Amino acid sequence: MDHLIKDLTLLLVVSLPINIFFHKVRLPSLMGFLIAGIVIGPNGLGWIGDPESVQRLAEIGVILLLFVVGLEFSLSRMLKSLALVAGVGSLQVGLSILLGFSVLRAAGLANNQSLLIGMLLALSSTTIVLKMITDRVEIDTAHGKICIGTLLFQDLCVVPMMLAVPLLAETSSLSALDFAIALGKSLAAVALIFSASRLLVPRALRMIAKNGSKEHMTLFVILIILGTGWVSESAGLSLAMGAFIAGLIISESEFNHQIILDILPLKDYFGSIFFISVGMLLQMEVFFESVPLYLGWTAGLIGLKALVAFIASWMMKSPLRVSFIVGLRLAQVGEFSLLLASLALEQSLLSAGQYQSFLIVAILSMLAAPLLIQASSGLSLRLHAIFGKAPRLEAQPETAEEGRKPLSGHVIIGGYGLVGRNLSRVLKETQTPFVVVDMDAERIKEALSQNMQALYGDSTRRDTLSRAGVTQARLIVFSISDYFALVEGVRLARTLNPDIYILVRTRLASQVEELRAAGADQVIPEEFETSVEIFSRVLREFHIPNNVIEQQVELIRLEGYSMFRGLSLNVESLQKFSTYLTASLTESFVVLEDSWVANKTVGELKLGEATGAKLIAVMRGKEMHPHPEGDFRFKTGDLLILFGAHASLPPGLRLLQTGVP
Repeated sequence: MDHLIKDLTLLLVVSLPINIFFHKVRLPSLMGFLIAGIVIGPNGLGWIGDPESVQRLAEIGVILLLFVVGLEFSLSRMLKSLALVAGVGSLQVGLSILLGFSVLRAAGLANNQSLLIGMLLALSSTTIVLKMITDRVEIDTAHGKICIGTLLFQDLCVVPMMLAVPLLAETSSLSALDFAIALGKSLAAVALIFSASRLLVPRALRMIAKNGSKEHMTLFVILIILGTGWVSESAGLSLAMGAFIAGLIISESEFNHQIILDILPLKDYFGSIFFISVGMLLQMEVFFESVPLYLGWTAGLIGLKALVAFIASWMMKSPLRVSFIVGLRLAQVGEFSLLLASLALEQSLLSAGQYQSFLIVAILSMLAAPLLIQASSGLSLRLHAIFGKAPRLEAQPETAEEGRKPLSGHVIIGGYGLVGRNLSRVLKETQTPFVVVDMDAERIKEALSQNMQALYGDSTRRDTLSRAGVTQARLIVFSISDYFALVEGVRLARTLNPDIYILVRTRLASQVEELRAAGADQVIPEEFETSVEIFSRVLREFHIPNNVIEQQVELIRLEGYSMFRGLSLNVESLQKFSTYLTASLTESFVVLEDSWVANKTVGELKLGEATGAKLIAVMRGKEMHPHPEGDFRFKTGDLLILFGAHASLPPGLRLLQTGVP
């Protein structure tokens, strides 16, 4: 026990600075944990030298990590998204398993081991890919959506794969029928445990929440983990499967948000225990004995996974460039593959040597993943620049190009998202000629159904822009989420038509300078415009005149968005704001039927005494009544003009409406 506590303490000491460092360099901490495990493990510095202790830590890490995964895994949300993610995901997983099984079976491995390794190869790293897509603000891009959808489908496949591992370990000559029957029984056992728990656990949680305290809730959660794990193991499943079911049950309860808040602060520690322990299990001497062999296997794995993901994406009619990016971004082994490999080692489905070989290749592919993700967009653009004139293989929907009138002095809208749709409607109403360009076939169909001129294609490619008439166009608006493609598109449009006006919508203010350097005339970053809108509305609440607000907004734009890059307004600007806030202003109020002031007289109002504001005029129809006397009676429809300081105008308006300042 002393050794276990010491080892857990060491893991925490190591994981904390790694998390901080990798957060600073914007890389997934998973990579750091793997490297740290290699360094401090029995085959490194030997800080944790007991192999049995390392194995126990790995088992604890698997159980805790799967509980957290189950806690974050919403079954109902996944099922709702199943239709969306099943396309590319099912092809990618199915082709990976089939190809891996065929190659390994031909190499002489048994059926069960070939199928297992095929499943391991089918999964990619959700942690690495999702973090980097999020950090690069690419969630809304075409390749980002496909990658996330595929990863979600892979996560759905983890449950049957976990159930399959002990079944595969039972026999080396696997019968497809026997395996299907056994897998069905395991799924039935999971469904039975899950259903019984769903009947009992929510009631118990409600009772504890009503009569107990926060500590009692935490104790009950621990009881659910241990109890479900024990029942799961008794039913022939694994403890890890029980931990996952426990998390899944709690995730569907009405108390899941509070429990998640209590448990998730430990999520990174749970994850670090597993991934550091995996790194400690790696035997570096095995790698150094056959470095060229393992590097070759890793390159082959990356190439194979990239090819399968590329084919799966392209078969679902994604453009070649997008499919190329998807292939490179999913070309690594996933963290769930490490979990499944650990379970397979426990079940003796993999030998120690096979496990070590898989571990080496998996970790090398994970370490290469960030580099491939960073290079994928730029590399796809270079390849398209080289092969851009080659015949395109992707299917083109009807765009009704034949017979359409040639455009001149028109607007090109690159991207038919929210911005593109709103802009196209306005241009259509004002009878301004325009053409929509988008890579999403469904969006193009939507545009064509509304009698808009639309082209299917990549607005960052020369041939697509030429078809859209870029040399005759007056203006082009880029509203696409792929930043690297956006920069390339701006450069290309400026090259093809030096006189065209280029307007760009982007996400971040930090991207403005590069886009302007690429040739954009005006760049509108979303975060900046949101800040300006908030800035303007706050000032309007203080009754700052519109011309002053517009002046300040223009000042911020001219200063290069400095206020929203973390810099302060200069002293002169702040002094001007102070002057505006202390100045006397005017405000108007329309008397409605439900207004308190309706049918009241000026004398009954007592506006100055109650608020300090002054009534300087009343507009009734076309007649002006300046400084009305005390017996002047207000009527519905009157427009009252108030004069006063900022502090007096809001209570004055409230008095007119409610009778209470």
